[in-house]
Amino acid sequence: MRPFLPIVIFLAFSNLGNSQSEEIGVFGGGSYYLGELNHGQQFYKAHFTPGLLYRYNLQDKRWVLRVHFSYTKLEASDADSEIQSNVDRNLNFQTTIIEAGPIMELNFIEYEIGGRTKFGNKNKNNGTAYIFGGINFFHMNPKGTLNGVEIELQPLGTEGQGSSQNSNKRYNLNQISIPFGLGIKFNLGNRLALSIEYGLRKTFTDYIDDVSGTYVDPEMLALENGTLSAQMANKSIDGAISVGQQRGNSSNKDWYVIAGAILSYRLKKATTCRKW
Repeated sequence: MRPFLPIVIFLAFSNLGNSQSEEIGVFGGGSYYLGELNHGQQFYKAHFTPGLLYRYNLQDKRWVLRVHFSYTKLEASDADSEIQSNVDRNLNFQTTIIEAGPIMELNFIEYEIGGRTKFGNKNKNNGTAYIFGGINFFHMNPKGTLNGVEIELQPLGTEGQGSSQNSNKRYNLNQISIPFGLGIKFNLGNRLALSIEYGLRKTFTDYIDDVSGTYVDPEMLALENGTLSAQMANKSIDGAISVGQQRGNSSNKDWYVIAGAILSYRLKKATTCRKW
């Protein structure tokens, strides 16, 4: 991942000098999580997601560089599962997600807000479908509840991180994701446009929900990481778990989805190019 990051940043910014127009915009939509506590239920416990963005439309009117910032919340509970073993596991989490980074959009046809052709006529394409992809940075902080009280989970090492039972360090709250998806955009006027999009976020962590590996010895966990760690690690209804029993699935990383609408404003009026 480290060698890949400079390449993506270089490609994203290498054509800035050829930009044709600039936009600022606001995003409003919703988000939801996919992982051990929600295997596939779409729009499960969706939360409002606001955001801000800046777009740089490149000269060919098909490639667009976007830099954005968004804030949202993800949550899930085993109590809502249709799988009995998950209900018995009885875990839950919630976390805020602060996300920012560059995204490249590829318009299916030439398009820009209020754009004009090289002959000075208005651009006949008032809208287009597009796909997008990029690299984002996000911050998370999963919390669970115990007797109605929210408790930060990462410092506890609920799967034995930081103890003699698990050689792994506590997971990092700052992570990288790969956003990708599709959308449509269309003009609302000479300087306004609306975009509607659906975007997946592939992450490289399995701990957005604090659930990934196996149960460790609860007595040793309480001794080394504290009583609260043992309590949050095993909240199963019957309490009958064994050391090494599956708690999550470390081979499948967590995902989240952000979908919604963008209202964007072109900063400068479209220029009329004359044919000489």
